[in-house]
Amino acid sequence: MASVKDNAAVAAQDTELPMVLTPDPDGMPHPASPPLHSLVISEKTLVDLTTDSGKTLHSTKGSADSASDAGHSTHNKMDDRNDDKEDNHSSNANTDPATMTFPDGGFGWAVVFGAFMIQFCCWGFNFSWGVYQEFYVQNNIFPGATLSQISWSGAIGSASVFLTTPFQSSMVARFGLRPVIVTGIVISGLGMVLASFAKTLWQLYLTQGFMYGIGAGMALFTSVAIPVQWFDKKRGLASGITVAGSGIGGAVLAPLNRYMISNVGYQWALRIMGIIAVTVVCSILFCIRTRIPAKQRGGSLMNIGMFKDRGFTIMYFNGMLVTFGYLTPIFLLPKFVVDLGLKPEVGASLVSIFSGINAVSRIGLGFAADWIGALNILILSTTFCGISCLVFWMNTKGFTLAVVFVVFYGMNAGGFNSLFPVVAADIIGLEALAASVGLLYSGNFFGNLLGTPVASAIIASSGGSYTGAIVFAGVMPIVAAALLLPIRFKTEKRIFVKV
Repeated sequence: MASVKDNAAVAAQDTELPMVLTPDPDGMPHPASPPLHSLVISEKTLVDLTTDSGKTLHSTKGSADSASDAGHSTHNKMDDRNDDKEDNHSSNANTDPATMTFPDGGFGWAVVFGAFMIQFCCWGFNFSWGVYQEFYVQNNIFPGATLSQISWSGAIGSASVFLTTPFQSSMVARFGLRPVIVTGIVISGLGMVLASFAKTLWQLYLTQGFMYGIGAGMALFTSVAIPVQWFDKKRGLASGITVAGSGIGGAVLAPLNRYMISNVGYQWALRIMGIIAVTVVCSILFCIRTRIPAKQRGGSLMNIGMFKDRGFTIMYFNGMLVTFGYLTPIFLLPKFVVDLGLKPEVGASLVSIFSGINAVSRIGLGFAADWIGALNILILSTTFCGISCLVFWMNTKGFTLAVVFVVFYGMNAGGFNSLFPVVAADIIGLEALAASVGLLYSGNFFGNLLGTPVASAIIASSGGSYTGAIVFAGVMPIVAAALLLPIRFKTEKRIFVKV
């Protein structure tokens, strides 16, 4: 009997797949690894992984070499829905990903800038949630609400980003890239503005939680796939700059939100952030231009049968467990330092430091994976995330060790962002992953949704002690890394070998 992986591969070959949008837990693709790039722009030719001559391409190298060697262009018109009809002049390139040529510059850098700014606005605000959470709790904005109850708003926002993932390609194919981005950012910005009028927790959950998350997801995941369509030799650099937008956004917006809350109040801070997000993203839409038309995906969005595949199941629970702990330190840190007796501005500064280092580590660990191996780096970086919580955060009594913690945690947290989809592609197979990416990332949805509320509930049940929550946040990624060890040593028993 054929394995689930084989069946998925056959199904993928029989069905013309769309441009598959594969986010990491912050909505970012791997900056340097070709397998993710293949997923990001996977037409049937990439899924088949064959050239016109029938030679199989290496799945770990993608189709970049074949594309750069191709010597012809068909000058076909792209579907005008993908560039909103006014940009058809940009589609005079061959749109067959296996044979198309790449500008490797020119207008491609404008596309990178546009995607960077979308990352900046959407994920930057998400990283700032801890600043608002601390303010809501300390000032009793929602009378009687506990830290655990308020934390659900940030969790709902982070988790809702993933809700539209299975439908992204179909939406872009039907409505066009820019309309989906505009709709998303308007919903997200409106959620921020309406949150300023929230009087009850359910209103906060609906606005700063659900509306923000759904809208941000639509804008994020439809934009991150575009820059790699413009680059071949400089693809790693282009993707690295794009995904760095989220970290830079957090580094800038966390202290900015704290400043606005202190000077104009949290309500106007929310309104200003919503207006900024909509204005900035809409003003850079001219930069967002696709070169490969998205097509309707055939088949089921949620292929439950994939759980029969051992590799898929391991990656599913790896993503879930990591995300249970991933955002917990960043969301809780602003309240944690205030409880230590430090000023609220310190918490915002720590989030800013984490975000900046995280942006750099996403690129750095991605390139390190090319030398050491993606699976090796993912296991090590995820393990060190847990260790940093158990060693540094657990013993933090003041500002100095808090800085050490966010630096060490930020350096390693970027590994999961950039390498999870790459390792998943290697373990599951490109075709099978393309057919089941929505199901795979549903695990991340549950981790983002439940992680911080569970940690907050532990704090409440412990009389305000953070010890249990820190253990929870530290153990989750370590267990997640341990799940990958059997695959690692089954692939290669030697330790110091690239895997």
